[in-house]
Amino acid sequence: MAALPYMQLYVADYLADTAHLTTLEHGAYLLLMFNYWQRGESFKAKDEQSLNKRLATVARLSIAEWEEVRETLEDFFEVTDTEWSHRRIDRDLEAVNAKSGKAKAAGKASAKRRSSERSTDVEQTLSVHSASVEQTLNHTDTDTDTEVKAPLTPAGEDVAPVEPEQEPAQAARAEPAAPVTGLFPMHLEWVPDQVQLKARAAMAGLSLDLFDREAIAGFVIHHEAKGLAKTEREWLAALVNWVKRDAVQAAARPAAVVNFPGKGQRRANGPDFEDDGWRTMMEYDL
Repeated sequence: MAALPYMQLYVADYLADTAHLTTLEHGAYLLLMFNYWQRGESFKAKDEQSLNKRLATVARLSIAEWEEVRETLEDFFEVTDTEWSHRRIDRDLEAVNAKSGKAKAAGKASAKRRSSERSTDVEQTLSVHSASVEQTLNHTDTDTDTEVKAPLTPAGEDVAPVEPEQEPAQAARAEPAAPVTGLFPMHLEWVPDQVQLKARAAMAGLSLDLFDREAIAGFVIHHEAKGLAKTEREWLAALVNWVKRDAVQAAARPAAVVNFPGKGQRRANGPDFEDDGWRTMMEYDL
C-alpha cells in the first residue's frame, strides 16, 4: 500500500491518554503509531516471539528494553499472540482512504466530461464546415451585374482582410474553464480566498492584518517544497494554524533586558567597575 501523505495526531487526546508514560515509552509508542500509519495495516507475525522481535525493531529497542515497555504499551492496542492492532488508527485510515477514493473518482469524472466536451466541439466544427462547403458548391449566382470583376487578389494590390464570424464551437472554447476542485498540491501562484480566510481568522481570534504578504509567502514556499495535496479548505486551515503558531511564539519570546550592576557590585563573569588597578600599571609604566 502506498504511504499516505499525512497522519491525524489528536494532540490533546494523546497527552490525556499517555500522561503516565515515561520518555522511553512515549518514543516507542510514537514510533509504533508512525510505522502503523505508514504501512496502513496492523503488526502481524507467525508467532508471539517473532511479533515481539518485530515490534522491538520498529520501536528502536533491544529485546530487553522492549520487555520493559511492552506491558504498558499493550493497553493502547488490541493484542493477540500474532497481531497488534490499533482501533483508532484503523478508523482514521479507513476515512482517509475513502476520501482519497472519492477525490480520484471525481477527477476521473471531470476528465471524462472534458474529453466529451472536446469531442462535441470537434463534431460541431466539422458540421459547420461541411455545411459551408455544401452551400458553396450548390450556390447559383443570380447577380445580373455585367461589370467585369477584378481578380480577388491581384498582384501588388492590398486586400482588406475579412473578419470571419466566430463559430459556436470557438466561442465555447473561449470561455474560461471552471476551477478545479478537490485535492491539489501547493503552488507558488496560490492565493487564499479572502472571504473564507476572514471567517477562519475571526474564528481563531486572529487579526486579518497578520496574514500579510510575507506570512503567506513563507507558508506557500514551505509547503510547495513538500508536494502534499490538500483541498482548498484544508490549505486555509493550515495557513491559519501557521500564522497562529507564529503569533504565539512571538508573544512568548522574552524581550532582551540588560541589567548593569550597581555601585559596589561585581558580576561573577563580568568586569569589576570599581577596580582601579589600571592606575598602578600606568604609574609603573611611567
